[in-house]
Amino acid sequence: MTQTSELRERTLYTVKNQDETARTLVVEHPARPEWKLVDGTREPEERAPGTYRFRVDAPAKATSSLPIEESRTLETVYQLSNLDDGQIAIFLRQRTITPDVAQALQKITAQKAVVAKLEEEMQNRQEDIDHIVDDQGRLRENMKALRGSTEEKSLLQRYTKQLDEQETQIDSLRKKIQDTEARRDKANDELQQMIDSLQLEATL
Repeated sequence: MTQTSELRERTLYTVKNQDETARTLVVEHPARPEWKLVDGTREPEERAPGTYRFRVDAPAKATSSLPIEESRTLETVYQLSNLDDGQIAIFLRQRTITPDVAQALQKITAQKAVVAKLEEEMQNRQEDIDHIVDDQGRLRENMKALRGSTEEKSLLQRYTKQLDEQETQIDSLRKKIQDTEARRDKANDELQQMIDSLQLEATL
């Protein structure tokens, strides 16, 4: 999203002639890069590097003025995929976007939230798997330590059953991750399509 705005600046030079005769003055005003004279502003008599020169007539015992108005175009580029609801709210408060633009952007942020939630689900399921794998390592160490003990047979049966149940849990969690990943990819594609197809132009 490209936001284009215009910054305007007005400078007023005032010349007061207290003499009995008319005078003519040359006012030098800085010519700044990226700034241009606004339509309607008097053209300078001369343009030099970094300077505008304006001729100002000052009648005797009179005051003359020279208004100079300049403008500068500002462009700010925003990555739509990085916007959030907080930034959109700031745009609305600053009146730098219209309600229609805000609504379109809010749909994108809502879709981003869907993608983020699915990614969080995948991460949580992977953490569940990691915990189970850690626990399996502990069980296997316990099984090694049982060799030759009187409790070896009964505890080995219990640990073996527990390991089998955990393997079933891991298979189930991996399937959930795969399913969630497919949903995430689909939601991500929809998000990209929303961003690519967004074409709005608003003037404030």
